[in-house]
Amino acid sequence: MGCVRKILLFVSVLIIAVMQADAIDNPNFTKEKTFTLQTTKSLQEFAKIFHSISTLKGIQYYSHSNEKWTTLYHGVGFIENAKSRKYLPDTYYTGANKAYFCLLDDNSLGDCVFKVSYTETSNEIRMDLLLVEPIKIWGITGVYPNNLAIQLKVTKTTSETLQASISINAKYQTVSFLETHLTESFNARMDALYKWIMGQL
Repeated sequence: MGCVRKILLFVSVLIIAVMQADAIDNPNFTKEKTFTLQTTKSLQEFAKIFHSISTLKGIQYYSHSNEKWTTLYHGVGFIENAKSRKYLPDTYYTGANKAYFCLLDDNSLGDCVFKVSYTETSNEIRMDLLLVEPIKIWGITGVYPNNLAIQLKVTKTTSETLQASISINAKYQTVSFLETHLTESFNARMDALYKWIMGQL
């Protein structure tokens, strides 16, 4: 009996692993925005912008459902761990050699908790956010952990030109009203992140 249980447990773990891999590898929403920045700001200055995530608080976006401009994030900040809801100051960032967590109090998606990692080289900086807590909409889980990834990247091309990109990849529940809501939400958030970066120039 013990052997049978071990086999069943192994099969269950294997099935879960395959499902998770499929969820990550096959997003049903993927979008990238690439743009050129004409600026004398250094990569180090943009790295500081990416570390200062609290400055996302109060950024505006256009809500298609409400047909008006409104606040996207009512609160943004680093948190000590995925379960914490206490914001830490931007100075909590101490270097790109470890993982962080952040909490975004999203106007329509609620509390969104991400694992944040930074990569910094001599000619590129990157900020990667991976969802670690489910996003629930009207009590229904719309996006499961590890199924939403956001990347912001800035690459140095010339002394006065930087190439920037924002990408969002997500896999969410294929329920009609959720699909519509989440697709509009992700598009709006990409536009808001673009505004955030451009607003720093």
